[in-house]
Amino acid sequence: MTRAALDAAPTDYQARLLLAALDDSQHRIPSDAKPRTLNIMDLRQWVRPVLRDRSGSSIPSNVRHWTLTHHGVNAANRARTAQLAEKYPVATAAVHVPEEGEAHRDIVVVMSEPAADGTVQAHSVKHEKPVRVPLARLRELPPPAPTPEGDLTDWWVIIDAEGAELARVEADDDPGARTAAMRHAKVCAAVRRDKGFAVRRLYTSELSVPVGELHGLPRISPAPAERPVITVSTGFTRKSIPTRLRESGAPGAMGTPGEAAKRFLDD
Repeated sequence: MTRAALDAAPTDYQARLLLAALDDSQHRIPSDAKPRTLNIMDLRQWVRPVLRDRSGSSIPSNVRHWTLTHHGVNAANRARTAQLAEKYPVATAAVHVPEEGEAHRDIVVVMSEPAADGTVQAHSVKHEKPVRVPLARLRELPPPAPTPEGDLTDWWVIIDAEGAELARVEADDDPGARTAAMRHAKVCAAVRRDKGFAVRRLYTSELSVPVGELHGLPRISPAPAERPVITVSTGFTRKSIPTRLRESGAPGAMGTPGEAAKRFLDD
């Protein structure tokens, strides 16, 4: 068997069988697999038959079921990587959940095609630098919160990096709201703790919500000009991290680059 045959790309049907077996505790191929497909996969050394006792067999064939070989596991992993690469192409923003668990989640932007080991180069919003992450550890960004009902008002909510409400101020615009916010002790403490805060103009329907009970950023505002920007290239476009996060529903108007990420990490 040549290396080219072992490393051949599986068809869509073969990939479905391989992935089903990869997820099975005993790596068994589904019992309804087509015989012709099993023969091809057998020739490629991706599967092997598990035989039943001939004396106890009630059917002509003595094959009980088929399982993955180590070559089959490799083929299944290649199929999964290809599947995930379609889901998270270059310039896609996603949530990275490392092996340490949910508490260490991060927002990343994919910057490369996957390597042979299933990892991609990505830009970490939390750490503000390139990182290498497995495609299998990526999750889709949560959907954005719905826009509140009513009309916009001159009241603004001030929110910390965890998405909790700190204060409300009245102002004509974003800069005015930020200036007024700094008169509140809680906001000043958040600046020292989180290196920034978020502001959002309130809708009329939100004015009846008691102070301290508003959470998150359901609307998206332009990112500050001083926010660091990294661009990633595809064959047809270049988009910055703030642009990707805004288009994917990540909250904006944060005082520092990591705060949009922190808002998502607590969803």
